[in-house]
Formats: sequence, structure tokens, C-alpha cells
Amino acid sequence: MLIDRIAALPVSARLYLAECTPKTEEAARQRCIEHLAEDLLVLRAHRLVLDSRDHRDGHDRRTLQLALGVRPSKTELTYEHVDSTAEPLLWISDAVAWCFGAGGDWRRRANPLVAEVLTV
Repeated sequence: MLIDRIAALPVSARLYLAECTPKTEEAARQRCIEHLAEDLLVLRAHRLVLDSRDHRDGHDRRTLQLALGVRPSKTELTYEHVDSTAEPLLWISDAVAWCFGAGGDWRRRANPLVAEVLTV
């Protein structure tokens, strides 16, 4: 019922996919974040909110700093890590990603929310 309610909202999600194993999961995440940052600059986005992973947030910060280079002061893009319970919009992306990954009827229900799937 939740994904059906979310699908009725004026929202969409862009999914970034990377092949990985448990040993390469962090590197795969960083590749996705790098591509995400580039896309957000093109879209002239203003804010990126990532789910906090406590001590691993530093990996994301380093990737974003490298991806943005000298541009952060020339863009209006800010980024932060928050606990997923504190940011309702993270619930939408989590639900869409979970349904997409589950496949079958779950993916079918989430498909109207998926603006694009990018393999990095």
C-alpha cells in the first residue's frame, strides 16, 4: 500500500546501479555518488541529502569533494548526511530502490516513480 501511495505523489527517483560484491560495495557506492554529483550540477540542484552511515560518511564527503573540485563555491549545491528517520524524502528513495531491487510486482508498482536507471 505504501508504494502505491508514494506513486500518487508528484515525485520521481533516479536510480544509480553498480555491480559489486561485499568487498567492493563501498567503491561501488562512491562511483554512484560521483555520477550523482555530476548529474546534480547539470540539473543545477541545490541540496543533496544522504542517509548517514556514521563513520563511513567520510567516504562520501571525500568523493563529493573530489567530484565537485573547485566548483562548490561556484554552485549552490550543498550536501549533508542525516539519519533517515529525520528526512521523510529519504523514505521515498529507499522505498523505490527496495521495490526496484525486489523485482516482480514490486518493481512494476515502483516503475512510475523511476525517472531513469543509470548503470555506472
